[in-house]
Amino acid sequence: MKQDAGKDRKGKAREFEYAGTVQVKLDKAVEGNEGLRRFMDSYNQNAHLLTPSFALSGILPDPPSFDNMTPEEVNALLGEMEPDIRAADRDLIEIDTLEKKGVLGAGHLPDYEKFEPRLNALVEAYDENSKLAASLEVRIAALVERHATYVDNLSELFVAWDDTLTEAEDRTARMERDKVERLRMGLE
Repeated sequence: MKQDAGKDRKGKAREFEYAGTVQVKLDKAVEGNEGLRRFMDSYNQNAHLLTPSFALSGILPDPPSFDNMTPEEVNALLGEMEPDIRAADRDLIEIDTLEKKGVLGAGHLPDYEKFEPRLNALVEAYDENSKLAASLEVRIAALVERHATYVDNLSELFVAWDDTLTEAEDRTARMERDKVERLRMGLE
């Protein structure tokens, strides 16, 4: 029992030592960069807005444990992360530049939570309008189809009337020619 308790205390001590090492390294990286320091200072207060738990739930594996890492492994890990930290630094400088130009509303992210009910109402209204537009499109398509049917029927009627009139004109012209011919021959 005493041996297990001793191991447990050593394991906890080692865990705190590694966590402390990681924190010291992270603090040094953040310390030299104003933008990264400001980001880290304000991240915790806006973490619930910046980390969508619904998007990450069940997708990401458990975070890596530093319990079993030696200080050399922690240093190697932080060394590998250096390009990412530098890229984050560049991004934060760019964000800071945009913020100074007044393009961003940095620091005001929680202020927008009050607009969520309004946004939800707008999304609901948009959905209703989309459904109405879809039903109107169906009705318009039916009207256009009926109109096309009427136009086709009228066209067929006009062609039939034209054929009938042409035939009547031809018969009348023949009858008139026959009458003129009969008159010339003296049959009438």
